Amino acid sequence: MTARKPSGQPTLFGRGLTAKRVKSPSTFSQALSSRRAPRPASETTGVEKKRLWLSATAIENMKRCPRCFWLEKHEGIRQPEGIVSRLANRFDVVIKRYFDLYRPNGELPPMIVGKVEGKLQHPFQEKYWYNVNERYGYYGKLDECLVTSAGAYTPVDHKTASSDPNLRELIPAYQFQLDSYAFLLEQNGRPTTGIGHLIYFFPGHGDKLHEGFPMEVSVKTLKTNHASVMPQIAKAIAILEGPPPKPNPECSFCQYVETIKKF
Repeated sequence: MTARKPSGQPTLFGRGLTAKRVKSPSTFSQALSSRRAPRPASETTGVEKKRLWLSATAIENMKRCPRCFWLEKHEGIRQPEGIVSRLANRFDVVIKRYFDLYRPNGELPPMIVGKVEGKLQHPFQEKYWYNVNERYGYYGKLDECLVTSAGAYTPVDHKTASSDPNLRELIPAYQFQLDSYAFLLEQNGRPTTGIGHLIYFFPGHGDKLHEGFPMEVSVKTLKTNHASVMPQIAKAIAILEGPPPKPNPECSFCQYVETIKKF
């Protein structure tokens, strides 16, 4: 749910206003012309190579454009983020603090009572990690987690929306996000219920806004498939172990770079 903060890392079009110098900076064209893949473990100089961590967000970036994904992980060259609203960040903090009020007593917040099964995990573990191999890992950061009386875990993600989410189609990335959380829970010895919840918060209508702004809450329950995650991780690793891949023809960033090469 949390919007990404502007990064100081280099982008396709240069650095941000708060950019910090990174080791051996590369430009988009330099990275592509090098056509190099990561050195095999046998070529390392005796110093253990730092593990590269992937996430659901990284996998979605890979699906959108393999070349941009490769450049970000190898060269630190990110797609420009543009203007990012901080409203979602604030909602995230407020909602989590509200849920924390009910956690110690084993109660559910009134806004979701009857809509979900289980209790809020207590104490709550936000981050989970999984070592794929000696060079790659996978991690995720949950917004919330429910635990049933049988000891099964249900991942929860908070979402803000401008209107009722039931009136539009589910964004596919949200499904994979819950699948990833279920995968990480399973890999950390926490059996899952086979479902995950998306809790949407969106503004409602009211005639007395001066008495408080109405906020609607809608819970969408999805079936999770944690087995679908490992094949995507393997695909990402295969891309990173090879040379820079061809861009996605629909990637607007790569289209821009190819266009300016003509001038």
